[in-house]
Formats: sequence, C-alpha cells, structure tokens
Amino acid sequence: MNSELKQPPVTAWFGGSFDPPHFGHLGVAKMALASGCCQRVLWCPAYLPPHKSNRERADFSVRLMQVQELISGEENMAASDIENRLKLTPSYTAEVLKHLEQELPGELVLLIGEDSLAQLHLWYQAQYLAEKYQIFTYPRSGWQLEKAVLEQHWSPELAEKLWQNRLSGELFCISSTEIRNSRNN
Repeated sequence: MNSELKQPPVTAWFGGSFDPPHFGHLGVAKMALASGCCQRVLWCPAYLPPHKSNRERADFSVRLMQVQELISGEENMAASDIENRLKLTPSYTAEVLKHLEQELPGELVLLIGEDSLAQLHLWYQAQYLAEKYQIFTYPRSGWQLEKAVLEQHWSPELAEKLWQNRLSGELFCISSTEIRNSRNN
C-alpha cells in the first residue's frame, strides 16, 4: 500500500475574452504547464469583461465551444462555463475566483499576459488578487514591461512577487483583435 497522499493539482485560471481563441492562447497554456507553475490549465471565457464591455463580441456559448475545440485532445486542459453560470455583470476576476475556489480542489493560480500585468493595479480588488494568488505572467509580443512600472503601483513585496512570476518562452505574434479585424476587411 502506498502511504503517500496525492496532492490536488495546482490549477491555473486562464481567463479572457477568447474572441476568438487561437494557437497563441494554446501556446501560452502549454508554456504554463511546461514551466511547472501548474499541473492543469482551466480556460475561463469571460461572460462580460469589464474592460471590454463597450464592444461587440461573439456569444459566450460560441466562445466556449471554440475554446473546447481548440483544446480538444490536450492533456491537463479544460474549459469552464463558470462565468456563464454566474452571469456577473461585469464579471470581475476576483468574484469569479471566489466561486471557482469552491468548485476546485487544490491551489488556484492566475495566468495573465504581460499587458494585463501592467494594468493589474486597475483591476477590481487588485490588492486582494495580488496578495492572495500567485499570478504568473506570459510574455506578449510588443510588450517589454519593466520592474519599475510595477514598483510605481505596488508595495516592494508585491512588486517583487509579481516580477518573479514572469514566465519565459516563445512570443506568439497573434491576437484575437487581429483575427477579428482580418475578418472585417
């Protein structure tokens, strides 16, 4: 009999509009798994993102289905409909995570882009998020975040925590905005 207790997996919450999800997003999820910062990536399309509430987007069910198709066959990845079930308007990350923690065993971490890290201080309950969670950041093409930017908005301890959790890896030169714009031209 094995006397070792198996620890629940660390799950990375990977939220976003995913309008549409693309191979760059998939590459980021794979990068997070390969880095060891998590054992599982949970994709959570946003129901109504507060910073994008003034623009049209594909229906939630369409975006969720597109995420499911993109990650089909990928190990340690799943899609969640939690934001649709909660229907928070707007859907703040802090509120979604409070509900998600009740559903998932193990530790929950965040996976965000470098552009989001630069703006994290503006998020709803930003201080709570930065203190409570490990926030892992992936590089974004066209971004070169400096530690001094974090130090302008965070205590030295939180700035260091956020800075240390940057992932290194391939830059994906694709964005959902570019894909949407190419469809409209």
